[in-house]
Amino acid sequence: MNIQTAVIPVAGAGTRVFPMTTAIEKCMMPIYAGGQGLPVIHYMVADLARAGIKRIIFVTSERGRSQLKDYFEAINPNLETQLRGVDKDKLIQKELKRRGEFGMKFEYVIQPTDKYGTAYPPFLARECLKGESHFALMGGDDFVYREDSTSEMADAIKLWEQSGSDHVIMGNPIKREDGPKYGILHSNSDGQLTHFDEKPPIEHVPEQPVANISRYLLSEAIWPQLETEMARPRSGGDEHFITYAINDALEAGQTFQIHRVSGKYLEGGSFEGLQAAGNYISAHPLADQPTV
Repeated sequence: MNIQTAVIPVAGAGTRVFPMTTAIEKCMMPIYAGGQGLPVIHYMVADLARAGIKRIIFVTSERGRSQLKDYFEAINPNLETQLRGVDKDKLIQKELKRRGEFGMKFEYVIQPTDKYGTAYPPFLARECLKGESHFALMGGDDFVYREDSTSEMADAIKLWEQSGSDHVIMGNPIKREDGPKYGILHSNSDGQLTHFDEKPPIEHVPEQPVANISRYLLSEAIWPQLETEMARPRSGGDEHFITYAINDALEAGQTFQIHRVSGKYLEGGSFEGLQAAGNYISAHPLADQPTV
Protein backbone atom coordinates (compact mmCIF):
# COMPACT_ATOMS: atom_id res chain seq x y z
CA MET A 1 0.00 0.00 0.00
CA ASN A 2 1.64 3.21 -1.19
CA ILE A 3 0.83 5.62 1.61
CA GLN A 4 3.23 8.48 2.16
CA THR A 5 1.24 11.23 3.88
CA ALA A 6 -0.70 11.74 7.09
CA VAL A 7 -3.06 14.65 7.74
CA ILE A 8 -3.21 15.69 11.40
CA PRO A 9 -5.76 18.29 12.52
CA VAL A 10 -4.39 20.32 15.44
CA ALA A 11 -6.32 23.60 15.26
CA GLY A 12 -8.57 23.05 18.29
CA ALA A 13 -8.79 25.68 21.03
CA GLY A 14 -8.13 23.14 23.80
CA THR A 15 -10.78 24.42 26.21
CA ARG A 16 -10.45 21.33 28.42
CA VAL A 17 -6.91 22.34 29.30
CA PHE A 18 -7.43 26.06 29.82
CA PRO A 19 -5.69 28.27 30.77
CA MET A 20 -2.55 26.48 29.53
CA THR A 21 -3.81 26.61 25.95
CA THR A 22 -3.98 30.37 26.04
CA ALA A 23 -0.18 30.18 25.63
CA ILE A 24 0.55 26.74 24.15
CA GLU A 25 -1.22 24.65 21.52
CA LYS A 26 -3.19 21.68 22.81
CA CYS A 27 -1.10 19.21 20.81
CA MET A 28 2.05 20.65 22.40
CA MET A 29 0.93 20.01 25.96
CA PRO A 30 3.65 17.97 27.71
CA ILE A 31 3.46 14.42 28.97
CA TYR A 32 5.94 13.89 31.79
CA ALA A 33 7.33 10.35 31.89
CA GLY A 34 10.66 8.64 32.30
CA GLY A 35 12.48 11.76 33.43
CA GLN A 36 11.52 13.84 30.40
CA GLY A 37 8.64 15.85 29.02
CA LEU A 38 7.47 15.28 25.46
CA PRO A 39 4.49 16.94 23.78
CA VAL A 40 1.45 14.83 22.95
CA ILE A 41 2.05 15.22 19.21
CA HIS A 42 5.55 13.70 19.56
CA TYR A 43 4.13 10.24 20.24
CA MET A 44 1.85 10.29 17.21
CA VAL A 45 4.55 11.53 14.84
CA ALA A 46 7.00 8.94 16.19
CA ASP A 47 4.51 6.14 15.46
CA LEU A 48 4.01 7.44 11.93
CA ALA A 49 7.77 7.68 11.38
CA ARG A 50 8.18 4.03 12.40
CA ALA A 51 5.44 3.13 9.90
CA GLY A 52 7.38 4.72 7.05
CA ILE A 53 5.20 7.81 6.60
CA LYS A 54 7.30 10.45 4.85
CA ARG A 55 5.16 13.57 5.04
CA ILE A 56 2.84 15.13 7.59
CA ILE A 57 0.35 17.87 6.82
CA PHE A 58 -0.62 19.69 10.00
CA VAL A 59 -3.94 21.52 9.73
CA THR A 60 -3.39 24.15 12.38
CA SER A 61 -3.47 27.79 13.43
CA GLU A 62 -0.81 30.42 12.82
CA ARG A 63 0.40 29.99 16.39
CA GLY A 64 0.34 26.22 16.00
CA ARG A 65 2.48 26.37 12.88
CA SER A 66 5.11 28.38 14.72
CA GLN A 67 5.21 26.00 17.70
CA LEU A 68 5.24 22.85 15.56
CA LYS A 69 8.05 24.20 13.37
CA ASP A 70 10.06 25.04 16.49
CA TYR A 71 9.72 21.47 17.72
CA PHE A 72 10.02 19.40 14.55
CA GLU A 73 12.16 21.53 12.25
CA ALA A 74 14.97 24.04 12.83
CA ILE A 75 15.80 25.05 16.38
CA ASN A 76 14.53 28.53 17.18
CA PRO A 77 17.53 30.82 16.51
CA ASN A 78 17.03 32.77 19.75
CA LEU A 79 17.02 29.52 21.73
CA GLU A 80 20.09 28.25 19.90
CA THR A 81 21.98 31.47 20.67
CA GLN A 82 20.98 31.22 24.31
CA LEU A 83 22.09 27.58 24.56
CA ARG A 84 25.46 28.34 22.98
CA GLY A 85 25.89 31.21 25.39
CA VAL A 86 25.68 28.83 28.35
CA ASP A 87 27.93 26.19 26.74
CA LYS A 88 25.12 23.75 25.86
CA ASP A 89 26.40 22.79 22.41
CA LYS A 90 25.97 19.08 23.20
CA LEU A 91 22.30 19.68 23.93
CA ILE A 92 21.93 21.41 20.55
CA GLN A 93 23.51 18.44 18.79
CA LYS A 94 21.22 16.05 20.63
CA GLU A 95 18.21 18.09 19.55
CA LEU A 96 19.33 18.23 15.93
CA LYS A 97 19.78 14.45 15.97
CA ARG A 98 16.27 13.93 17.40
CA ARG A 99 14.69 16.11 14.76
CA GLY A 100 16.62 14.51 11.93
CA GLU A 101 15.67 10.98 12.94
CA PHE A 102 12.01 11.62 12.18
CA GLY A 103 13.03 11.64 8.52
CA MET A 104 9.89 13.49 7.48
CA LYS A 105 8.73 16.51 5.57
CA PHE A 106 6.34 18.78 7.47
CA GLU A 107 3.76 21.02 5.83
CA TYR A 108 1.16 23.34 7.31
CA VAL A 109 -2.35 24.32 6.29
CA ILE A 110 -4.04 27.08 8.27
CA GLN A 111 -7.61 26.37 9.33
CA PRO A 112 -9.88 29.43 9.54
CA THR A 113 -11.16 30.06 13.05
CA ASP A 114 -14.80 29.98 11.90
CA LYS A 115 -14.56 26.50 10.34
CA TYR A 116 -15.47 23.57 12.55
CA GLY A 117 -15.81 19.81 12.43
CA THR A 118 -13.69 16.80 11.57
CA ALA A 119 -14.45 17.00 7.84
CA TYR A 120 -12.76 20.38 7.41
CA PRO A 121 -9.10 19.35 7.85
CA PRO A 122 -8.95 16.76 5.03
CA PHE A 123 -10.99 19.09 2.84
CA LEU A 124 -8.52 21.92 3.49
CA ALA A 125 -5.54 19.59 2.91
CA ARG A 126 -6.88 18.19 -0.36
CA GLU A 127 -4.82 20.49 -2.56
CA CYS A 128 -1.66 19.20 -0.84
CA LEU A 129 -2.77 15.60 -1.46
CA LYS A 130 -3.05 15.88 -5.24
CA GLY A 131 -1.52 12.86 -6.94
CA GLU A 132 -1.80 10.66 -3.84
CA SER A 133 -4.31 7.81 -3.91
CA HIS A 134 -4.12 7.04 -0.18
CA PHE A 135 -3.53 9.02 2.99
CA ALA A 136 -3.90 8.78 6.77
CA LEU A 137 -6.15 11.07 8.80
CA MET A 138 -6.06 11.30 12.60
CA GLY A 139 -6.55 13.61 15.54
CA GLY A 140 -3.60 15.28 17.20
CA ASP A 141 -4.29 15.09 20.94
CA ASP A 142 -4.32 11.32 21.45
CA PHE A 143 -2.14 8.39 20.43
CA VAL A 144 -1.59 4.64 20.66
CA TYR A 145 1.47 3.70 22.71
CA ARG A 146 3.43 0.47 22.34
CA GLU A 147 6.19 -0.14 24.85
CA ASP A 148 7.95 -2.53 22.43
CA SER A 149 8.55 0.45 20.08
CA THR A 150 6.63 -1.12 17.19
CA SER A 151 4.15 0.92 15.18
CA GLU A 152 0.36 0.65 15.43
CA MET A 153 0.07 2.52 12.14
CA ALA A 154 2.35 0.01 10.41
CA ASP A 155 0.03 -2.82 11.47
CA ALA A 156 -3.01 -0.89 10.26
CA ILE A 157 -1.40 -0.37 6.86
CA LYS A 158 -0.57 -4.09 6.70
CA LEU A 159 -4.21 -4.94 7.45
CA TRP A 160 -5.27 -2.57 4.68
CA GLU A 161 -3.03 -4.39 2.21
CA GLN A 162 -4.30 -7.79 3.26
CA SER A 163 -8.01 -6.97 3.47
CA GLY A 164 -8.47 -5.37 0.06
CA SER A 165 -10.90 -2.89 1.61
CA ASP A 166 -11.28 0.63 0.27
CA HIS A 167 -10.38 2.14 3.64
CA VAL A 168 -9.40 1.28 7.22
CA ILE A 169 -10.83 2.71 10.42
CA MET A 170 -8.95 2.21 13.69
CA GLY A 171 -10.81 1.43 16.89
CA ASN A 172 -10.00 0.81 20.53
CA PRO A 173 -11.50 -2.27 22.23
CA ILE A 174 -13.26 -1.17 25.44
CA LYS A 175 -15.31 -2.68 28.27
CA ARG A 176 -18.96 -3.16 27.43
CA GLU A 177 -20.11 -1.07 30.38
CA ASP A 178 -18.14 1.88 28.95
CA GLY A 179 -19.86 1.64 25.57
CA PRO A 180 -22.43 4.43 26.17
CA LYS A 181 -19.56 6.93 26.57
CA TYR A 182 -18.20 6.46 23.04
CA GLY A 183 -18.96 6.22 19.37
CA ILE A 184 -19.14 2.46 18.74
CA LEU A 185 -18.00 0.76 15.53
CA HIS A 186 -20.32 -2.04 14.44
CA SER A 187 -18.93 -4.69 12.10
CA ASN A 188 -19.95 -7.67 10.02
CA SER A 189 -18.44 -11.16 10.17
CA ASP A 190 -15.53 -10.00 7.96
CA GLY A 191 -14.55 -7.28 10.42
CA GLN A 192 -15.80 -4.49 8.15
CA LEU A 193 -17.64 -1.44 9.42
CA THR A 194 -21.42 -1.55 9.01
CA HIS A 195 -22.39 1.60 10.93
CA PHE A 196 -21.50 4.01 13.73
CA ASP A 197 -23.53 4.17 16.95
CA GLU A 198 -22.79 7.37 18.83
CA LYS A 199 -23.01 6.91 22.62
CA PRO A 200 -25.60 4.12 22.41
CA PRO A 201 -27.69 2.84 25.33
CA ILE A 202 -26.11 -0.19 26.97
CA GLU A 203 -28.60 -2.59 25.36
CA HIS A 204 -27.28 -1.59 21.93
CA VAL A 205 -23.62 -2.09 22.84
CA PRO A 206 -22.12 -5.35 21.47
CA GLU A 207 -20.43 -7.86 23.76
CA GLN A 208 -16.95 -6.84 22.57
CA PRO A 209 -17.31 -3.16 21.66
CA VAL A 210 -14.77 -1.16 19.71
CA ALA A 211 -14.72 2.62 20.12
CA ASN A 212 -13.97 5.03 17.29
CA ILE A 213 -10.70 6.89 17.95
CA SER A 214 -10.78 9.10 14.84
CA ARG A 215 -7.96 7.37 12.96
CA TYR A 216 -8.54 6.56 9.34
CA LEU A 217 -6.62 5.25 6.35
CA LEU A 218 -8.48 6.62 3.37
CA SER A 219 -8.31 6.19 -0.38
CA GLU A 220 -9.21 8.82 -2.94
CA ALA A 221 -12.63 7.15 -3.25
CA ILE A 222 -13.74 9.16 -0.20
CA TRP A 223 -13.53 12.56 -1.93
CA PRO A 224 -17.02 12.61 -3.52
CA GLN A 225 -18.62 11.84 -0.16
CA LEU A 226 -16.47 14.43 1.58
CA GLU A 227 -17.50 17.04 -0.99
CA THR A 228 -21.16 16.14 -0.39
CA GLU A 229 -20.73 16.52 3.36
CA MET A 230 -19.06 19.91 2.99
CA ALA A 231 -21.88 21.14 0.75
CA ARG A 232 -24.62 19.87 3.08
CA PRO A 233 -26.37 22.65 5.04
CA ARG A 234 -26.21 22.29 8.79
CA SER A 235 -28.69 23.73 11.25
CA GLY A 236 -27.28 25.39 14.35
CA GLY A 237 -23.86 26.06 12.87
CA ASP A 238 -21.60 25.23 9.97
CA GLU A 239 -20.01 22.09 11.44
CA HIS A 240 -19.20 19.11 9.23
CA PHE A 241 -18.05 15.63 10.26
CA ILE A 242 -15.92 12.96 8.60
CA THR A 243 -18.20 10.26 10.04
CA TYR A 244 -21.10 11.57 7.94
CA ALA A 245 -18.94 11.28 4.83
CA ILE A 246 -18.03 7.74 5.87
CA ASN A 247 -21.71 6.88 6.28
CA ASP A 248 -22.33 8.15 2.74
CA ALA A 249 -19.39 6.07 1.50
CA LEU A 250 -20.84 2.97 3.16
CA GLU A 251 -24.16 3.59 1.43
CA ALA A 252 -22.28 3.91 -1.87
CA GLY A 253 -20.81 0.44 -1.34
CA GLN A 254 -17.32 1.37 -0.14
CA THR A 255 -15.73 -0.83 2.54
CA PHE A 256 -13.96 0.09 5.77
CA GLN A 257 -11.91 -2.60 7.49
CA ILE A 258 -11.77 -2.15 11.26
CA HIS A 259 -8.30 -2.31 12.80
CA ARG A 260 -8.53 -3.06 16.53
CA VAL A 261 -5.53 -1.39 18.12
CA SER A 262 -3.34 -3.61 20.26
CA GLY A 263 -1.35 -0.82 21.90
CA LYS A 264 -2.51 1.35 24.78
CA TYR A 265 -4.81 4.16 23.68
CA LEU A 266 -3.89 7.37 25.54
CA GLU A 267 -5.32 10.84 25.25
CA GLY A 268 -3.81 14.22 25.97
CA GLY A 269 -6.81 16.48 25.49
CA SER A 270 -7.54 16.84 29.20
CA PHE A 271 -5.52 17.26 32.36
CA GLU A 272 -6.70 13.84 33.55
CA GLY A 273 -5.64 12.26 30.26
CA LEU A 274 -2.21 13.90 30.33
CA GLN A 275 -1.59 12.68 33.87
CA ALA A 276 -2.83 9.16 33.09
CA ALA A 277 -0.65 9.01 29.97
CA GLY A 278 2.43 10.08 31.93
CA ASN A 279 1.76 7.52 34.64
CA TYR A 280 1.28 4.73 32.10
CA ILE A 281 4.40 5.53 30.08
CA SER A 282 6.47 5.85 33.26
CA ALA A 283 5.33 2.35 34.27
CA HIS A 284 5.83 0.96 30.74
CA PRO A 285 8.94 2.63 29.27
CA LEU A 286 9.88 2.01 25.66
CA ALA A 287 11.91 -1.17 25.21
CA ASP A 288 14.76 0.42 23.26
CA GLN A 289 14.21 4.11 24.05
CA PRO A 290 14.57 5.32 20.42
CA THR A 291 15.07 9.05 19.93
CA VAL A 292 11.79 9.35 18.07
